[in-house]
Amino acid sequence: MSLLTWNKTPDKIPTSRFALEVWNGNGLCRREHTFEKSKLLEATLSLIITKGYHGTTVDEICAAAGVTKGSFFHYFKTKEDIGKAAIEQFESMQAYLIAGAELDLVQDPWEKLQAYLDFFVALAKDPSSPSGCLTAVMTQELSDTHSEFRSLCEEKLFNNTKPLKKILDEVMEQYPSHIPTDSQQLSDYFLSLYQGSLILAKARDNRIVLEKNVELFRQYLRSAFNKN
Repeated sequence: MSLLTWNKTPDKIPTSRFALEVWNGNGLCRREHTFEKSKLLEATLSLIITKGYHGTTVDEICAAAGVTKGSFFHYFKTKEDIGKAAIEQFESMQAYLIAGAELDLVQDPWEKLQAYLDFFVALAKDPSSPSGCLTAVMTQELSDTHSEFRSLCEEKLFNNTKPLKKILDEVMEQYPSHIPTDSQQLSDYFLSLYQGSLILAKARDNRIVLEKNVELFRQYLRSAFNKN
């Protein structure tokens, strides 16, 4: 299984491309960006993951991107606009990474499930991968006060569960589970587990908790599907 790494410093999302792979809900498509707009999105992603939405200013985004404020307002009318675009872009980069794991090449559903979990173990071990989730940060900060942001974050977090749910549905068709199993609930649980592990990893300044918790989830699945 190949793993696409971020190839950037920690928390630096690689959006500086003239054409980016973008998740459109059904698969990867292409979206064109100018260099300046890409740099603005890259800076926004990095700053919000590190400092939060409220802690990030337009001036800081422009300085980090090396772009003038006039150029910023050419592409985005407000800070909210670039915040929403950043959420969309973060989802695109997540889809890009998972596509790089080449899960579709694995025929057996159980082995595909293991490859999916292996991907997250490898991501946990990669010190250059982001130490936080932009969508989670925005959800925490804005869901109580900005309904549009809350709805967008809800949509993106739900989309995060789709790849695992699809794999689990395939597993359940082929392998019996000896306990009641719901693929959406399990996918929601894994999302919650990994997001919570990111917080613990930050608090402890140690990413090993990410790997350990993914392996605990794997152990549960082995037990549920009689694979011990």
